[in-house]
Amino acid sequence: MSKRQPRDIVCPRCGVPSAKVIGRSESQPVIYLRCEDCGHVFSSFRADPHYSGYWGADVAPGEHHYWSKARKKMHRDFFQRFVVRRSGRLLDMGSGLGFFVKAAASHPGWDAYGCEISPAAVKFAREQLGLKNVVCSPLQDVNLPPASFDIITIWDVLDHILHPDPLLSRCHALLKQDGILFIRTPNISVQLLRVRLLKAVGGIRSGTKYMQGSDHAHHYSARSIQELLQRNGFSDVEFVHLHPIETGEGRRGLLVNGAKNLSFQVLRALAVCSGGRLNFDNLFVVARKGTAAASP
Repeated sequence: MSKRQPRDIVCPRCGVPSAKVIGRSESQPVIYLRCEDCGHVFSSFRADPHYSGYWGADVAPGEHHYWSKARKKMHRDFFQRFVVRRSGRLLDMGSGLGFFVKAAASHPGWDAYGCEISPAAVKFAREQLGLKNVVCSPLQDVNLPPASFDIITIWDVLDHILHPDPLLSRCHALLKQDGILFIRTPNISVQLLRVRLLKAVGGIRSGTKYMQGSDHAHHYSARSIQELLQRNGFSDVEFVHLHPIETGEGRRGLLVNGAKNLSFQVLRALAVCSGGRLNFDNLFVVARKGTAAASP
């Protein structure tokens, strides 16, 4: 499987044109590579950084289980840790349909804002959820005062962005001193292990997006995302553990969600007992705006 790539494929993290193939998509012409210089894992997928068509032309009103109820426990954990018994201003970067912004705004003492590039998603958030503090724009283009937010969240967005430094630098500028940046992104250690297990048990199945390489430019590890954040002026990087997304419904859903929550408890205990060295959970990253200026 390991094979050196042509020199025109460079690592989007360090710019070195030396990487080896560690996997291939069975459904799209996408390969997964590991940089031989910095060890970062990335895919050959190259998206428009301002692609706004994820939600299509319009979002149908009604129940959206994956974006609301399925994430309820995960969001509850976040609020208990960072929001409850505090007050301030929160910005959700890549706010999607707005369910997280709506939940954050329900907490006393908090003003919640959203930034989303999809016009359809912003329309849904404004018209269906009644949110007024959601803008339709890349964060770098929004006219917001510097040092004006206590918390900025980036849920499942950073891995889609080929060049994340301008975004993280902007987040650094918008946070108050000692403000918190929170990121959720998949963990490459878990992804690779999961892919190998699925292929070993069920064989290679056509059409299965094992690592979602068709729209994920980066596959971060705890080390690579920590170094990325420190490069952009953040400090005190730590990894926390929140409940998983509960996607199942009905009787089968109860079994699936029960297994997910049991796995979550085991993985959290493993990470705690190992002092964070064995982290096989998704990456829930917390970083603070340090005194150092963000890198250019």
